[in-house]
Amino acid sequence: MNGHEVVGLVAVVCTFGLPFLGLVFWMVLHYASAAWKVSQEIHLKRDMVARGYTAQEIVQVVAAKKGAKFTNTTDVPPAKPVKQPAYGH
Repeated sequence: MNGHEVVGLVAVVCTFGLPFLGLVFWMVLHYASAAWKVSQEIHLKRDMVARGYTAQEIVQVVAAKKGAKFTNTTDVPPAKPVKQPAYGH
C-alpha cells in the first residue's frame, strides 16, 4: 500500500465508521438512561411500600411524576414511619 491508498482508506473509514460509532454510542446511552430511570422508579415504589403507602397512593405519585393528570392528587398523606424494611440491603 502506498500513501495515497492509506489516505483513501482512512477517509472511507472516517466517513462511514465514525457516524456508526456515534450512533452506537448514543443508543447505549439512551438505553442505559432508560434502565436507570426504571431502577429509580422501582426504588421509589419499594421505599413507599416500606413507609406504608397504599397501592393507590403509589400509583398517584408515580403517575404524577410521569406527567399524567389526576384530578385528586392532594389526598396523598405525608410519609409514615417505617415499621420494617421492605427488602434487605
